[in-house]
Amino acid sequence: MEILVGSNSPVTHKVFWQGQLTDSDSIPVVRLYDITEDPAISPPINPGTILATLTPIKSEVDAGTYVVYIPVSFTTRQRQLRLNWSYAVGSVATEKSHKVYVQTPYTDLSQAIDSLGLGSDFSDPNSKSYFELCSAERYARKLIEAYTQQQFYLYDDVQIAYGSGSDVLPLPYKLAELHELYQNDILLVNTLTNINNWNYSTIISESGFGIRINRADMLDNTVYTANGMVPPPINDNYNGVFSNGSTYRVQGKFGWEEVPDEVDLACIELMKDYFSKDKVWRNKYMKSIKTFDWQFEYNSGTYSGTGNLYADQLLLPYVINKMVVI
Repeated sequence: MEILVGSNSPVTHKVFWQGQLTDSDSIPVVRLYDITEDPAISPPINPGTILATLTPIKSEVDAGTYVVYIPVSFTTRQRQLRLNWSYAVGSVATEKSHKVYVQTPYTDLSQAIDSLGLGSDFSDPNSKSYFELCSAERYARKLIEAYTQQQFYLYDDVQIAYGSGSDVLPLPYKLAELHELYQNDILLVNTLTNINNWNYSTIISESGFGIRINRADMLDNTVYTANGMVPPPINDNYNGVFSNGSTYRVQGKFGWEEVPDEVDLACIELMKDYFSKDKVWRNKYMKSIKTFDWQFEYNSGTYSGTGNLYADQLLLPYVINKMVVI
């Protein structure tokens, strides 16, 4: 399940025993673990270390239902947590685990409420619950990611890139931090341990969609000759550092440090679609509906992109296969 970054959203656990919701013998004990894989963290995260022991609250209306709130101090960033529930039913000890993804939302929910004109009072028939807003944001986020082929938050990943005989190595996704760079499985650079096994300094390209050589650190033949040194052979017939035909493995932190404004606006627009009454019809690939009094027919673009023209226009600069990546 997901909870949002910076929130203390409830995590619910239901105790099923012999096919029925059943109260446990006593209030369960919940142990919280961090199971995020992040090579940039030193020392590495130990998934067996208990972050906190939490006490859930029993639902007053639903049998066998318990709710725990993860403290905000553990949801300040994108990460993956594991909740281990321990309890007994009929004196039989039981353990269950939940994986919880602390997820960066693409818009602030309070901003979305104002932008969508939703009521803030529960008595307002136009109001939406926190869970409905979270579901709408997730719906919008998944559509945005499917259309743009990007994720607009920071995440650790390994990507394969191919040299083309130039000083720039194009990447399939936006890179925020370079941790390790390999050429044909040979380690060239490890920024985490300050290892550099070649004679070049690398920097991330301005767009983030490439790694390039920092030419400010390179000397041409004139500089070598003026200082009475023999120029290195690589300066003759120079063909670029990233060899044509070589495979490069790039490990680092990919994605975006902040959600772009256009993505934020598109998210709100798609949340509006989530709450619209015709969403059910569009999700059924309905092209035309006609009755005695009225009819409507969807444009073919409804079934491509996000299904929302305004959102697609906002997101177009971020669609990877339609943008200049270097």
